[in-house]
Amino acid sequence: MKEERITYTKTDWQQAQNAVFNEYDRLVKEMHDEGVDYTILQARRIVIYQDLLEEWKHNVPTLMVDLEDNDQARSVFTDLDEDGSSHLLSRCAKQMENWPDYIPSPLTIWLELAEDAEED
Repeated sequence: MKEERITYTKTDWQQAQNAVFNEYDRLVKEMHDEGVDYTILQARRIVIYQDLLEEWKHNVPTLMVDLEDNDQARSVFTDLDEDGSSHLLSRCAKQMENWPDYIPSPLTIWLELAEDAEED
């Protein structure tokens, strides 16, 4: 028997999108609170979060089409049901950190951070 998939509304996706953005903001705040040495140690995680976050920056209708069949992305709704916060970026980053071929170079990390600084 095929498992029935829950359909989420535009409002649900908008809340999920905001929760993912808030999760990234929590990481940035943690970096500020912990200081430079901690941030340097977390550089790879920052790049992973930024890469993942790009998928969530689309307008909501596009986001819905892009991610509605992605079980990993849809897991954010479980997070929201459990404690009202996204843990999606953290969960994905833990998996991606174990990928042997996902090793951003120091230059890539620096360029990503420089690009973010220019956007602010």
